[in-house]
Amino acid sequence: MTRSPARGRAGGKVILLGEHAVVYGRPAVAAGLAIGLEAEAVRGDGPRLESEVASRDARGATLVADAARAVGLEPGEWRVRVRSELAPGQGLGSSAALCIAVLRALAAAAERTLARDEELHLGRVLERIFHGTPSGIDPAAAALGSTFRFVRGDPPEIQPLVVGAPVSLVIALGGAARSTGGAVGGLRERWQADPPRYEALFDEVAAVVEAGVRALGAGDAALLGVAFDRNQVLLERLGVSSSGIERRVAAARTAGALGAKLTGGGAGGAVIALVDPARSAAVEQALVASGAATRLVTLAPSGDRPAA
Repeated sequence: MTRSPARGRAGGKVILLGEHAVVYGRPAVAAGLAIGLEAEAVRGDGPRLESEVASRDARGATLVADAARAVGLEPGEWRVRVRSELAPGQGLGSSAALCIAVLRALAAAAERTLARDEELHLGRVLERIFHGTPSGIDPAAAALGSTFRFVRGDPPEIQPLVVGAPVSLVIALGGAARSTGGAVGGLRERWQADPPRYEALFDEVAAVVEAGVRALGAGDAALLGVAFDRNQVLLERLGVSSSGIERRVAAARTAGALGAKLTGGGAGGAVIALVDPARSAAVEQALVASGAATRLVTLAPSGDRPAA
């Protein structure tokens, strides 16, 4: 017997280190965010998704249909309404959060509790509706809500990380939304044209990620900032940055950020700046002056709670 309405919630994410290289089997570090979206499944003429995130084309209906089938519901009997705190196309995992929230709402409607591994698997499958060859790190962050090291696979390798000291981040959101799929596809074309060059760059990213994991565990913000800055240099060499991102990165560093980089797909999305709390206001002010909207989040030392 199904229930209507039924609700599910999932948070967004920030990739701290390793985006793009993670698609090619290298490790990355991500953290879940408390900000996210809520989905409400109701009986009605479906499958239909009512959401500013993905209702503009057929992908929303496909998501509802596929998620409904996965939990044993008849797709045509369900509509899902979404309320989101996440701006789409900004690198904060809105599509993956949408997939997990819709899946959870429909599972609740079916009176099912999904096991962790099943939810992670279905999240990876559903994310392909929006991104052709995703690594799976975004739905993992949406589902887990914690800080973790991730290596792509089926199943992926997920290592929860204990954060040794609070990590304060200023998230700066750009203006226009950009296409993660376009950034990923462009890099794939460049990799196919010159595999040795890009494989070497991915290896460099992997080394930076491991240095960042050690810095996180030790609570060493200065070394983590160095990892942020080095990762940004490599992302620029991979061709997934943009002039707008680089202006914001420079503004954050000039204002006192310990390190700054793009997060997510790049090509115009979000920037994260690692800050000492005493300098957070100055960094936020500089990023607002650059045309960005900002939000300050903190990764808790316990490593088991999403950032506020």
